[in-house]
Amino acid sequence: MKIATWNVNSIRSRVEHVLMLLKDNEVDILGIQELKTEEKNFPFKDFESLGYYVEAFGQKAYNGVALISKFPFESITKNVLNDTEARTIVGIVKGLHILNVYFPHGGEYGSEKFFYKLEFYQKIKNYILKNNLLDVDFILMGDFNVAKEPIDVWDPVMLDGTIGFMKEEREAISDLMSIGLVDAFRHFNPDVQEFTWWDYTSGSFRRNWGMRIDYILVSKSMLPKLQNCYIEKTFRKLEKPSDHVPVVLEISV
Repeated sequence: MKIATWNVNSIRSRVEHVLMLLKDNEVDILGIQELKTEEKNFPFKDFESLGYYVEAFGQKAYNGVALISKFPFESITKNVLNDTEARTIVGIVKGLHILNVYFPHGGEYGSEKFFYKLEFYQKIKNYILKNNLLDVDFILMGDFNVAKEPIDVWDPVMLDGTIGFMKEEREAISDLMSIGLVDAFRHFNPDVQEFTWWDYTSGSFRRNWGMRIDYILVSKSMLPKLQNCYIEKTFRKLEKPSDHVPVVLEISV
């Protein structure tokens, strides 16, 4: 089974790219972020025509998350943190508990957005612990908007202290993972430097000036089922691409 996460940076602008990922990469379950549209304008029929089930949680112009699955959802819960923004959706599919999250981008050090981001991380951690999700086959995936380690950015010296690579942000993702979550990409690629996001400016993709800020984290019970995890960079080469690329996890079922 293939499970993927992708910040599409507007589903209505990138629907053909998402359909391409599902078809060409034979993805079974996909979590997408930054829909930038209300649910009434989400292109459900494009995915349903391919036989996928879709659940979306959106808002006008900003944020938004969705789960797309070849298999029926056993349950769906939207906005698990009761946040004012559309950032979380959790579904149970084939016995897998999948939490798809669009973590806040944050802001400059000490700003309101900075503290909102750190608090959001703590709330996700508390939600996982409160619902005993580490005791089941659990996947937390999405755009985390933090690069955890120096290897996860193109220039750790230049980027030190910038949004997405501040000490406090990195501590927040480390604290979240410390409860028993494993970074699937690092599990297979402990020393590989690859990125999932490149700015649209300055020829960043061509120069590989990127950051790895999109993750698939799994509970330890999932480890025997993991087969591979990789970053699908080809989608950044398309015309008018998202600034993010998909992360794909392969598991046995």
